Amino acid sequence: MRNKTRGLPALATAIVLSLVLSACSGNNAANNKATGDSSGANALAETENGPLTKYDPPIKLRSTMNETGKETLAQGDTHSNNVWTRGYEEELGIKVSYDWIVADANYNDKMNVTMASGDLPDLLKVSTVQFEQLYKAGMLEDLTEVYDKYASDLVKEYYSEEDGAGLKPVTKDDKLYAMVSFGGSLDSSDMIWIRKDWMDKLGLSEPQSMQDIIQIAEDFTFKDPDGNGKQDTYGISLNKDLPINAFLLGYHGYLETWTQNAQGEIVNGTTQPEVKNGLAELQRLYKEGVIDPEFGVKDFAKAMEDVNAGKSGILFLPQWAPFQVKDMIKKDKNVNWVPYPVQSIDDQPAKTQNHLGLGGVFAIRKGYEHPEALIKLLNFQAEKMFGESAKTERAKYLNGDTGLGFQNAVVANLPPNKNVKAQDEVEIALETKDTSKMGLEAKLFYDDIMAYRGGDLDKWHMERIFGPLSSQSVIKHYRDKDLIVMNEFIYAPTKTMNSKQATLDKLRAETFVKIIYGSLPVDDFDKFVTNWKKLGGDQITQEVNEVVKGN
Repeated sequence: MRNKTRGLPALATAIVLSLVLSACSGNNAANNKATGDSSGANALAETENGPLTKYDPPIKLRSTMNETGKETLAQGDTHSNNVWTRGYEEELGIKVSYDWIVADANYNDKMNVTMASGDLPDLLKVSTVQFEQLYKAGMLEDLTEVYDKYASDLVKEYYSEEDGAGLKPVTKDDKLYAMVSFGGSLDSSDMIWIRKDWMDKLGLSEPQSMQDIIQIAEDFTFKDPDGNGKQDTYGISLNKDLPINAFLLGYHGYLETWTQNAQGEIVNGTTQPEVKNGLAELQRLYKEGVIDPEFGVKDFAKAMEDVNAGKSGILFLPQWAPFQVKDMIKKDKNVNWVPYPVQSIDDQPAKTQNHLGLGGVFAIRKGYEHPEALIKLLNFQAEKMFGESAKTERAKYLNGDTGLGFQNAVVANLPPNKNVKAQDEVEIALETKDTSKMGLEAKLFYDDIMAYRGGDLDKWHMERIFGPLSSQSVIKHYRDKDLIVMNEFIYAPTKTMNSKQATLDKLRAETFVKIIYGSLPVDDFDKFVTNWKKLGGDQITQEVNEVVKGN
């Protein structure tokens, strides 16, 4: 299955992740002190066998670490000795050590070697595939009871989001075998970004249908939206990775998603006839010159160069798109990219296709004496970053209030879907000018937006992500109108996926590009479906149905 963040540059990834992770619970902890009162972390710690009760005598816990976040360590600190490891020992009585520390790119390979050796650390930070291997080998502790007993209210609140979807991939026979870093699904929502300044110049109305989107794309191509007297623009920007989800959703084609059909079977969206209808329209638009004529040989970065040069007016990107075009606004403040929900070609509402976001899996090796330590470490990270003690201690544990120092924690979790909740607070504050009830993160976003409105063009992207007319407001529209189709398959890749998925993805990419180019007729989509099934698709579908129905 394809990664929804495909093409997201590293910097944007870091910043978006920071925005998510720096979400604040909004709880009022003004009176919480480091010692001596009965609120916040101390109240939790004072409870016998509570979520943050300190081990006495201290215990030892071995784990492993990747080097992401190295630049956020305080001067003189290391991954083995930093504010987090010292906090674990001083406040929880857990002395964390690392068997090995490697670059992030090498982490999975190193973990595979460790698993093969049989000498497992106490706390395992693994991928979903590695989790399945360890579970099937009977090498993991059952965490069901320790989670129920030790998880703080804050941590349980996070994992209850989206009907507890975050823990489903690590729950087997109603028993919990791992915890996860769970960011929710909302930020994966598809949307359509359009140059509204071009729409205004051409007298075009806001899109209300797929037909409107197509008309806008055609007018952007043929009616000289940049006013230079040349036909040198095109409506739709694409690249060879085919970011066409937001277009196909208008035809109810869920290209990246496993959905349930009327017979209760799980089917792959790639092969559904709705996709063929969308491809037929893309072929027509390409033939007319509405789509970048060289998209099939351009990668994401090259395509964005054209967009930033003012050559295209429609993008199919998720909520982080403003990071990609913010420099345009610094050069010309009249440029105005605006996000819109996906639109429908008929009388049925168009829906986004969302995906569960798992940032990592945390498990305990079979036989470790203190499996509850994992839960306490998660409680600790949540409390320091988002709990009642966050206002006094958050900056110490991060690289300032909005920093990325969370990567140095041995385990970390997200407040799922916090961005859209922060947007709610920002929008209300912009209307009322009352910031007194805002959480820390929302207030920072509000300040950035006010700075933009005061003339700081460097902050434009915050207006378009968290302001009233923003990507998070589009996500809120999907959420509130029940316009989200979730991927039914949220588990580790099946056996045949591991061996055949790359072949199927290549077949799809090559076929779809040729269809859009017109070098293959649209009806060749049917041949593609037949080949997809023969080359492993049928076997994968069978395995997916077995996994989904067995969980």
